[in-house]
Amino acid sequence: MFQNTGSTSQLFLADDEPGRLAALRSYDIVDSSTEGLFDDLVATAQTIADVPIAYMALIDEERQWFKSAVGLSDTETPRNIAFCDHAIRSSEVMVILDAAKDPRFADNPLVTGPPHIRFYAGAPIISPEGYAVGTICMSDTKPRTEFKYAGALAALARQAAALLELRKTLAVKQIAVELAADQRDRLWDSSLDMMLIARTDGTLIAGNPAWEQAFGEIDPLNPKKVADYIHESEERGPAQLENLETSVTLERIMRDQKGDARYLSWNLAKQDDLIFGIARDITHARETEAQLAHVQRMESIGQLTGGIAHDFNNLLTIILGNLDIARRRAKKTGGLEKIEMAIDNAREGAKRAASLTQRLLAFARRQSLTPAIVSVSDLIEGLTPLAQQVLDARYTFDVQCAEQTWPINIDAAQLENAILNLIVNARDALEAGETGDGRVTLKAGNYTVTEEQAETIGSDAHSGDFVKICVSDTGSGISEDIAARIFEPFFTTKETGKGTGLGLSQVQGFVLQSGGFVTLDTRQGVGTTISIWLPAAEHDGNIAATGPTESAHETDAPKGMAGKFVLVVEDNHDLRSHVAELLREEGMEVTEASDGEEAIAILRGMRTKPQLVLSDIRMPRMDGQELAALIAQDFPDMPIILMSGYAGGDLSADSPHTDLLGKPFSPDELIGMMRKHLM
Repeated sequence: MFQNTGSTSQLFLADDEPGRLAALRSYDIVDSSTEGLFDDLVATAQTIADVPIAYMALIDEERQWFKSAVGLSDTETPRNIAFCDHAIRSSEVMVILDAAKDPRFADNPLVTGPPHIRFYAGAPIISPEGYAVGTICMSDTKPRTEFKYAGALAALARQAAALLELRKTLAVKQIAVELAADQRDRLWDSSLDMMLIARTDGTLIAGNPAWEQAFGEIDPLNPKKVADYIHESEERGPAQLENLETSVTLERIMRDQKGDARYLSWNLAKQDDLIFGIARDITHARETEAQLAHVQRMESIGQLTGGIAHDFNNLLTIILGNLDIARRRAKKTGGLEKIEMAIDNAREGAKRAASLTQRLLAFARRQSLTPAIVSVSDLIEGLTPLAQQVLDARYTFDVQCAEQTWPINIDAAQLENAILNLIVNARDALEAGETGDGRVTLKAGNYTVTEEQAETIGSDAHSGDFVKICVSDTGSGISEDIAARIFEPFFTTKETGKGTGLGLSQVQGFVLQSGGFVTLDTRQGVGTTISIWLPAAEHDGNIAATGPTESAHETDAPKGMAGKFVLVVEDNHDLRSHVAELLREEGMEVTEASDGEEAIAILRGMRTKPQLVLSDIRMPRMDGQELAALIAQDFPDMPIILMSGYAGGDLSADSPHTDLLGKPFSPDELIGMMRKHLM
């Protein structure tokens, strides 16, 4: 392994004592216990030269220390009297045939006293860097006339150097092994991932703290099998590694010690009859993916709903308008009760279709809202008589509302509808549960939600100040599988024909669109509470909350509209003609345009400008919002009313329109809107 030490050129670092001592310390051997391989070298040296004393000496700062020795009782001597201190200064074997005649050693206490050395031979042990760290030596109490074994002694010294290097390498590897074992132990103890050791038949042997925290400790006397932890909702059983498989990656739903389902992603490796597994809890990721899929599904439904609603409401507007006209004319003719009844039935059906469309849009959060500062306590006070009518005498209605609730910025009419919707659902729950102590409770109060609380409330929750409105019933509660779907559109547990399945989805859609969120608390056999959390409005002490606003439309046909000039912009020819006819019947002058570009061209070419523009929102080439922006720029004093069968779903917050008329609308609602802005 090493070069021949017969050349003095190899001790080029002989004068570097700090380096030599560092090389010695790198072996970490001084004061170590005996080792058989070094003992064998010393025994070989003794046998070769037939001497009573042989040893391996290592020289540090103050002493020579014997790693192995034969014929010596001492383990060390001072360096300043050591023969070996001279031997390490040369790469050649140092031979002293008669120490008593050598002036360097004649007075040495090792010569004049025990062990009475007369003969000495020592070969330096040289490190790969060229440092002599010690010697392989032999001595005798008798002088000699010659020494024929210098080459053999030098060879033994080289072997000693090789052993030192091997020993150091093994020590480094041992340290690495111990460090790796320590790191494995630390990883096992501190890992957030779960680690498991099992037999190939699935019997558990050991689990790290992360596993035990989630699934409990493993009893070595009565160990469970992996199959015992598979959740009942998991269709697949434990993984079975085939004979040729050594590793596999898979996912399983497992039941933790609380009984909850956990989605775990496993990496399994097989060695002999053992399986080593590392699992990562991906429950949150799976729940997030499910929520995202639900949001995307709901968004798709919302887009479909909005597209259908636009055209559907156009048709309903024409139907309702013509039915109203026919009804009026039938009344003037007289004696046509059956015709009037048929018209009323058709009108009622069209209204129901319009209500269904509004519910779909509410669920999709695309309905038009008219928010205002509202006092929930005042709104509930005004709503209570109607709520009591919804409930019959079998059930108790209890209202618990704070005297002063924070003002909220909300569409009051939609909020009333949402509360009534929840009360109707509570009533239906009591009827379905056949409870004798039926009670519906309506509560309202102020609540502040922190960020920490928001994380536990639900996925839609966020921090802030809220007015919380709760509707509770003492029914039989809702099972877990139904509760998970209760806000889905068209999902209902009622009999066919008794519910659309849009009530709660409409409530949730309206609340989310208003910046709030909805929570469900239900326990089977106890009852259900649905809570609406609505954000408090920013205000100061001078801002007063108001009750629900009255409708801007009038029920009686207005008078005094003759001569008013209106521009009607609508791409649907039939609807545009219908609206124009209604306005002309009231004595108004009407000009028609099929889209925004035509309307702008007409406006810019007119000498006498219209007093109002009534325009649809969704049109080809130029839509109603673009038209409104141009009118606000060119004719800033001209009011523009936008119509939408999409209930404002395409309307941006900064649209410069004057008012919004949602389709379908009745003739009275249309004329009421005209009167509002022209009288």
